[in-house]
Amino acid sequence: MTPTDPGLSVHSSLHELPAHVILVVATPGEIRSRGMGLTIRAGAAACPFGCCLIGETARGICHLAFFDAGSRTSAMAEMHASWPQAEVLWDDTHAARLAAAIFAPSMLERPSASWNVFVRGTPFQLRVWRALLRVPAGSRISYCHLAAAAGHPTAARATGSAVGKNPVAFLIPCHRVIRENGTPGLYRWGALRKRAMLAWESAGIHAGPHC
Repeated sequence: MTPTDPGLSVHSSLHELPAHVILVVATPGEIRSRGMGLTIRAGAAACPFGCCLIGETARGICHLAFFDAGSRTSAMAEMHASWPQAEVLWDDTHAARLAAAIFAPSMLERPSASWNVFVRGTPFQLRVWRALLRVPAGSRISYCHLAAAAGHPTAARATGSAVGKNPVAFLIPCHRVIRENGTPGLYRWGALRKRAMLAWESAGIHAGPHC
């Protein structure tokens, strides 16, 4: 992709979207307990962008990360590090059902369900993640415009850091943040994967699961 590709506008207008994703914020006590008393139902599944690991609590999806084939163990360790005192129940069948619903093509333009996303973060990170939720599928936003949307127009670098700390890929759409010159830029789960996600959303087609 080049900076002139029509799908990669340098900035995007933010909209008040239907509540497709709702942030459920961990309390200070839940953060201090590091997941004590929390049960996470987690598993690996195939999606249009390879393998993903999904974790769900009674309060919502708490983890969604992509990983390469053969890297499941490290992906599991990453999730466990986020909530080290939580009880994890491994259930790949449940994860597959979640992935099928989350990545359903119809969810791009006509969401038929809302998702609670259970996160812990600083007030600044939460503002950035909430601003990301207002970027529609098929749109792009630069780091500077995202910083302004989050209420901190001079904090583009810190905004980039908050984007990189996103614990729930795709549902909190950090892949829609691009460089000022219109190129996709880097991505926590791989630049090639980011390009595929942007193209998939722009085309509105389903690539088919593979893992």
